[in-house]
Amino acid sequence: MSAISKEGYEQIKVIKNALDSMYDKLNSTVYTKVIETKNDDVNYKPTNLFSSVQSEFEAIAGIVELAGTWTEV
Repeated sequence: MSAISKEGYEQIKVIKNALDSMYDKLNSTVYTKVIETKNDDVNYKPTNLFSSVQSEFEAIAGIVELAGTWTEV
């Protein structure tokens, strides 16, 4: 089992709050321009911004979650 200081754990909680805030901002649908070259039509495709960074968020969130189980030194 890992160990962490109280101050270190407080910093981990700051990271968690920042991740939550970024998730709220990124978890929305935006429309990106798609130009079809054969007839120069312009279309807009719905895209969820969060999906492009989801795996990174999951990795960081997993470590942050584990920090709650570490013993305090």
